[in-house]
Amino acid sequence: MNKFFILLFLLLGHFCFAQQDSIVEQAYYERYSDKLSAKIFTLNRSNDFELYDESVDKRIRLTPNRKTSLGISANYDILAISFGFAPGFLAENKDNKNSKLVAFSTDLFLGGWIQHLDMYYQKGMTLELLNDPSIYLKNLKTFKIGGSTSFNFNPNFSYKAKNFENERQLQSAGSFIPSLLYYYSSLQQTREANYNTKARFINVAFAPAYHYNWVIDEHFLVSGGISLGLGLTQTIDSDRSVTSLLTTSSVDLSLGYNTKDFYAGIITKGTLQKQNNDANVVGDDTIRSISFLVGYRFNAPQIVKDANQKLKKIFQFD
Repeated sequence: MNKFFILLFLLLGHFCFAQQDSIVEQAYYERYSDKLSAKIFTLNRSNDFELYDESVDKRIRLTPNRKTSLGISANYDILAISFGFAPGFLAENKDNKNSKLVAFSTDLFLGGWIQHLDMYYQKGMTLELLNDPSIYLKNLKTFKIGGSTSFNFNPNFSYKAKNFENERQLQSAGSFIPSLLYYYSSLQQTREANYNTKARFINVAFAPAYHYNWVIDEHFLVSGGISLGLGLTQTIDSDRSVTSLLTTSSVDLSLGYNTKDFYAGIITKGTLQKQNNDANVVGDDTIRSISFLVGYRFNAPQIVKDANQKLKKIFQFD
């Protein structure tokens, strides 16, 4: 009889500890793995460049025609896709009719790994000189493509909840998330600004970062992150190539309301990549953005589930 009670005690103890571990593991965030999360958003974003004129020893700033873009985004399980463009019917976009802005990005979540890819195209920029009137250059274009490979060291921190996708943070948590950044940028049709050249920039940097999700109420979240990094940049201006040090920094802050089905929020970001070289064209990137979003989660159609399973097989991820 004593052996029976001892065995029963051990079994109950094991069950209670296993249940407690399960609760602790699941308590930090809630995953909606069977839901397709879709959102629409507005985005105001700009990417500035500088030109250097050796003959007069002056720097010329090129500022894109800042436009408000509309975007759609979807996230199911391991993949998130986003597309944005600047429609002409918005009041802020009615000036400079030839300017354009198109953005596309994807995120792939494989355990703690986060793979981000980004493409950004803009046409129409304003040339700004100190003490001189600005000039609008309708054919000046920039193109950026690249991304980042990151790793989330804290399994209790939800990176998806930070961006209001198909997870919701339930308890406050933070994480160290280092990233390897790599981007290619080009500045085309610079002869409009008296530079008969096509400038190209290749940036590679390592940027440690820390992010934190603060759950201030059951459904309200404040999230922030900061990163600082170093790397190298190669500037190719006509037949001239210069490699130099690259410093990069970024900060983001978001505030939102998140339930099982409905969510909405505000996300602001700022990124600065500073180059230290003496090339004619200096690709110092200053990117600022603010986004207002609203989204809904619904049952994913079978075609989305099948595509997700095929993607998992490609990466051998379960």
